[in-house]
Order: sequence, then structure tokens, then C-alpha cells
Amino acid sequence: MPSNILKSPRGMRSYLPETAVELEEIEGNIRQTFRLWGYQPFITPTLEYYEALTVGMGSRLKKELYKFIDYEGNILTLRPELTAPIARTIAARVGEMTLPGRFSYSASVFRYDEPQTGKNREIYQMGVELIGEGESKADAEALILAIEAILKTGLRDFKFDIGHTGYLDGIIEELKLDREEIDQIKTYLNGKNIVGLNNYIEKLGIANKDLLYKLPGLRGGKEILNKAGDMVSNNRSREALQNLRDIYAYVADYGLADYLTFDLGLIRGFDYYTGVVFEGFTEKLGYTICGGGRYDNLIRQYCQRDIPAIGFAIGLERVRLALKKQSYHFQEDKIDDLFLFPADKRKLALATARTMREKGYIIILEERDKFSTELIEYAGEMGTGRIVSFHPADSVEVVKIKDKERFKQEISEGWEGILWPK
Repeated sequence: MPSNILKSPRGMRSYLPETAVELEEIEGNIRQTFRLWGYQPFITPTLEYYEALTVGMGSRLKKELYKFIDYEGNILTLRPELTAPIARTIAARVGEMTLPGRFSYSASVFRYDEPQTGKNREIYQMGVELIGEGESKADAEALILAIEAILKTGLRDFKFDIGHTGYLDGIIEELKLDREEIDQIKTYLNGKNIVGLNNYIEKLGIANKDLLYKLPGLRGGKEILNKAGDMVSNNRSREALQNLRDIYAYVADYGLADYLTFDLGLIRGFDYYTGVVFEGFTEKLGYTICGGGRYDNLIRQYCQRDIPAIGFAIGLERVRLALKKQSYHFQEDKIDDLFLFPADKRKLALATARTMREKGYIIILEERDKFSTELIEYAGEMGTGRIVSFHPADSVEVVKIKDKERFKQEISEGWEGILWPK
């Protein structure tokens, strides 16, 4: 027997119903929130051309791509995120689009990363892209929607860190760093490797490098923006800070400012970000549950048109793990009744099941000639409320699984309303 015949590829997972139902509940709550904000579903292919998908992608993420060569010699890749595929599609079909556009998605993405708890190689994400709006009100809308969508799942103990690529870019310009130095500093910041960052800065032969040392410490409430402003003299950094103040004011007006903290050292792993960036996290989980930001130049790299955009993605499995740590009780999708019937009562049983399903009852069917103890055990394991047997003449026999109570109900006018009152 091949050694892998019963295994999933490393980092990929199958979900049994108990977990799948929980993920489905989270997905339904997030989808409803997206819909209430007017975001319409958007679907892109699972496979993309490598050259199309790597536009604006950071070097770290390129190393995590699953790549294939098809029968025509093209290099294809499994999508590692949804922003670039949506941006490519918008660029290709911009003439058919009405902008600004609000789009949502739910799909798997694939990253060849070391599997850890909640960090699989196949990641199920939901997210949105707001295309064609470049103002801070759009930044705030994305941030508010991300917070509200996570709240809708039932998670309460979480925060969002907000940063801005413009603040770091202004400092970089001020210090006149070269490309290699910039990439190295961003790599350390992205990995939150403070020791590595400090060691690297120490070797740089530049003036005013204290700014770089202080960058990771610029984290906290809105007062941190004034402190960060006092440290810089360039317009780009100051404009970034004003953008963050405007976003904060908008989110505060919506009543969700308590979920925000600022982190001026926040760098996300995509090179296409051009403005505000943010990450949602919960202390109990230890890694992010949501991430996003503004990417005003990405679509231009596909179609030479300036179309500003912002978006975010939520990791459903990570939200599920966070909810578990919060002792959240997921809804139980219990089976109401198991209908047991012989062949000569099939028509009556099927008609009754159809009527009750239309009323919202969950009914499973079992065509058998006899009642059995094993059937009661099976119904119990399935979480079924009752067995309704159509075997008796002119009546049904009902067995309540929990307390084993049995009774007969005559099939006469109004009998369905007695057994299924809603």
C-alpha cells in the first residue's frame, strides 16, 4: 500500500462535519456583514499565470508559491492571496466595471510555509476589496468592516494594529538609504526581528539612524501619532500620520475606536501596499486573524491606469481557533427527526418529510422493514431528536431519543401540526 494513500499533503487538511459546521457558521456571519455593507461576490481562478500573480508581490511570498508547468509550458501558480487576482481581473475588464466597486470573496489560498497551529498551507480566507476610492473615508470603511465582520463571528477579545507605509518611506527618503538597505530593514520589521534590526542598523554608516532604532517602539494609542510626528521632518511621514488621524476619527465616529492601536513599525509582506496597513490579532492566539491595507499602484501595473484600492482578508480557521480559546459556543445543527418507513409507506413518509423540510425541520430518511436497537443508537450518535416510525397502520410511532419516551400519533386531520407545531 502506498505510504501516503490515507494522508493529505503536508499542510493541507480535511475537516469532519463537527469542524466544517463551525467554519460554515463563521463564514455565514462574515458573508452577511459584507452583504449589509453592499459588497458583491467576486470569483477568480485558483490557478494563475506566475508572471501575472507576482506583480507587486514581496520576495518572501514569492518563495512560498506553489508553481507548476502545464502541458503548454506555461508556469502556473496556486494563488497565495486574492488581492492580486482581483486587481488583475479589474485591470483586464475595467471597461465592464462601475467604479468605485465593492467586492467580496471567500476562497482557499495556498502558501508553501512551515505548517504550525492554525497556519496551514491551504488557508481559507474571506475578504473585501474597495476599488476606485482613494480617500481616508475608504480606508476607514475597510477597517470598520473588518472589525465588524469579526465581531459578527462572536469574537470579542481582539485588537487591530494600524500602520502606514508612508511613514517608513518618508524616513527612508530622509535617511537616503539604498535599495538593499531598504529591503533588509523591511525584512527585519516584517518579521518583527528587533534584535536583527538593531544589529543591522548599528552597521549602517548613516546619520540620524536613531529614527530606525525607535521605529518598533512607536506602538500604542492615538497619542503615539504626536510622538511619531515629533521625530520626523519630512512631509511624506507627516502626511501619513494625518491620514491615520483621519481614519481614527472616522472609526471613532462609528464607535469602534476601542479596537484600534497604532504601530508605526508595521510592515506587511506585500510590496504593493502604498498607504495604511493593518492587522487584526488576539493575544490568546499569538498570530494575526486579519490583514489588509491600501494598494493604489497595483492595478496600474496591469493596465497603466491609476485606480486606488484598499482591502483585507480574514483567516477563517484562525478565527475559529480564537473563538475556541474564548470558549465560544457554536450553534448546533441538530437533526429534528429520523423517518423510519417500510416500502409501502414510502410515499406518505416522503410527502411528510418534504412538507416538514419546507417548514425548516431537518429530516433524514431510513427505509427499513423493522425497528431496531441499533437504529436508536445510530440516531443518538447523529444527534437526532426523535425517530418517527411509519410502520404502524393508520398511525406513526414516535421515539424521543433523549429520554426514550415512546408514543403513537394517529394519522388523522391535523396530525402533522401536533408533531411539528411550528
